[in-house]
Amino acid sequence: MAKVADSREDRGLQGVDRVVRLIEVLAAGPAPLSRVASEAGLSDATTFRYLGSLVSHGLLERDPVSRQYRIGLRMFMLGRAAIGTRDFMGAATAVMARLVQELDETVNLGAKAGDDLVIVHALESSQQIRKGASIGDTDNWHASGLGKAILSTLAAADAERILLEHELAELTHRTLIGLDDLHRELAKIRERGYAVDDEESVEGLRCVAVPIRDASGTARYAISVSAPSYRLPHHRVHETGLALQAQAQLLEALLDYQPARHETR
Repeated sequence: MAKVADSREDRGLQGVDRVVRLIEVLAAGPAPLSRVASEAGLSDATTFRYLGSLVSHGLLERDPVSRQYRIGLRMFMLGRAAIGTRDFMGAATAVMARLVQELDETVNLGAKAGDDLVIVHALESSQQIRKGASIGDTDNWHASGLGKAILSTLAAADAERILLEHELAELTHRTLIGLDDLHRELAKIRERGYAVDDEESVEGLRCVAVPIRDASGTARYAISVSAPSYRLPHHRVHETGLALQAQAQLLEALLDYQPARHETR
């Protein structure tokens, strides 16, 4: 009986070793199944089974177009407690805290997880009336400041594909639901550097958001300030956008983003 138990334990440990090898391969960057299998020293069939399980748990992601695998958002979230003070999430928390102190409004951090938009961090203001999101919640792409900020950095075809994969629900009478209107809105965001949810997702709630771009110039993250519209009137939107941009630049430096010389923020 003891030998049977030891054999099962050995097989379990072998599975752990394989998972670690697969994660280490993908830590170097996205890769197709064949390359992951080759570098991990496993067969394609075995690698496919393990990768599929890791994807189902959110630890890895598979790009639907390129079919390459990459580290998943949940991996970042699980590792937050073990990462040093210079990690992205630690720096993002410090940036968000400064914005809450400066603006005294709720600050959210959203991330592109596959083709979903997920709230990965939120700090609430001290205001009695506030609208905060819960970590782990998904948000809409077409009507949220976070969603539009990230979409504005993607190639037009990629942004349109994501929009087409999600319901463009008319959440308020201000919601943009036409693709042409949304493409025009994304162009405006690229020009001014920040996105606005002008009571498009919730009546009475206004939000300003900016993308946090990586070395490729695209954004996986965005940061936003949200508040009741009477506390964030239209004449304060621009200054709020500038405050967000200033803080986002600190996070972009961690992601090695280098804006082109002609680009204005």
